[in-house]
Amino acid sequence: MTDPKGYYQVLDLAADADASQIKESYREHAKIWHPDHNQSPEAMEKFQRISVAYDILGDEKNRLMYDLLSQVYAPDKFPDMSALKVYKNQKDREDIGIRAIHLKQVIGKIIKAEVNDYKYICNYHEAQLKVLQNHFSNWLLGWWGIKAFKENLKAIKDNYRNIGTNLEDNLQLLVHNTFAYANEGKKDKAYATALQALQYADKDNQELINKYIYLLGLEGNPKLPRWNWLALRYIQLLIPAIVALFIALEGLSYYIKTSDFNKYWLDRSKINYYREVKVDGNDSSSPVVNDMVVSKIVNLPPDTNDTTLLYHTTGFVNVMYGPDENFDISTRLGRGHTVRLTGYSPDKVWARIMLDNGDSGFVKMDQLQSGIKDKIPPDSKIFTGYSEDNK
Repeated sequence: MTDPKGYYQVLDLAADADASQIKESYREHAKIWHPDHNQSPEAMEKFQRISVAYDILGDEKNRLMYDLLSQVYAPDKFPDMSALKVYKNQKDREDIGIRAIHLKQVIGKIIKAEVNDYKYICNYHEAQLKVLQNHFSNWLLGWWGIKAFKENLKAIKDNYRNIGTNLEDNLQLLVHNTFAYANEGKKDKAYATALQALQYADKDNQELINKYIYLLGLEGNPKLPRWNWLALRYIQLLIPAIVALFIALEGLSYYIKTSDFNKYWLDRSKINYYREVKVDGNDSSSPVVNDMVVSKIVNLPPDTNDTTLLYHTTGFVNVMYGPDENFDISTRLGRGHTVRLTGYSPDKVWARIMLDNGDSGFVKMDQLQSGIKDKIPPDSKIFTGYSEDNK
């Protein structure tokens, strides 16, 4: 663990020192360096440094802020903890859904190449536009010259690989904004941002973040923004896909009659890859999910009066937007939370569940156990057969 401001060093403390050790060390150093007892020229400066260190390490929230910022910032880049400014999206608006992305752009100039490395802080929709713009720019302007050709091949490859892999940048961004929001008294935004920071943190930093979340004193499962990194990668295959499709169609034109070809694509256009999932198929007022991919999910009967498909979580779990760990986290559930099983993947690794508010998401099957654990709220959508026995 780094100590960019030397707070642990000035008090001769280890990084894992507890509150009593911090207090005792401060008292001992203060006795030695207090200007009333020490007449040396450096006493005042030393005493001030000791006092500042104790102000930070002696307060649990300040210490967590210092420890986390020390993990995500290099010592020479360490910010002023009392003057953190919120990073905003491309429209200069506060946005809990922002992330950092890096894109390389190449412009060929016959005998030379202009290579730019851009870092954007943006929300998901802005990221889609930035990735698409950069993709078209490289494919249209990046080939003009031998040097540019080589640089552009490398840039296209790097842009595809780097999307979604810059964990350190996004951990820094989200940790920074967590404390910036907290300093401004926006605890709900600090809470939601800290929950997202957990996705990018290692085990030690997750422990620190969870401690800070606890100190914020907020609970619940806020709706967290969705980032589909795979989709951002696939955007960069658009032009190659168009070229490949054009070549394929040219080849097929020699073997398929025009009428058969048109009929083939007409039939293909009728294929329904997505369909609505109703909570109760007989109730037209029931909520539906119209953007859930169900083509590869085994569906279970959505009878909300049935208790056989009620399960509970065996620990703290992340609910994902899709049946893969590459999807973003939709929400987090605590141990013993009761949910309804509405489907599972063919390999039975992922379960699709319904939450109390009617939302759907995915968790690992081994994180669920059959039966009701926590009591089901009366207004829950997972069980409409609420009775006095369930209170």
